[in-house]
Amino acid sequence: MMIAACDRSIAAPVDVVWSLLVSADGLNEWMSVAADVDLRVGGVVRWTHENGAVVAGEFREIVPMRRLAFTYGWEEGGFPVPVGSSLVTIELEARGEVTDVRLRHTGLADEMAEQHEHGWALFIERLAARAEAGAPA
Repeated sequence: MMIAACDRSIAAPVDVVWSLLVSADGLNEWMSVAADVDLRVGGVVRWTHENGAVVAGEFREIVPMRRLAFTYGWEEGGFPVPVGSSLVTIELEARGEVTDVRLRHTGLADEMAEQHEHGWALFIERLAARAEAGAPA
């Protein structure tokens, strides 16, 4: 098993980045066309990409403004990663008006780790662009 990793400094306060990560409206601003977020340990997170592929998981850890962990897998479309078979951990470190984002996606087979690392890099760039544009509407 491999790890998909993505680190990025975002020129936006941590509360802006956090809100884009943990709400359906926030996810729809940078990653999805439809999202469902039940922000509690054991709660569901699910989003639909522009191509109709659906990712789903369950929150495992929530430390507001600092750390988020959820299981991850493809419900339909996408890649052969079953729901619940991998784990995404996102750590945030606030440095004034800058937020350092550290994403680790574990439990992936080698070829899936490479695919997901590429995907996360693209989406984290979209997150950065959206966060740097200001607080979500």
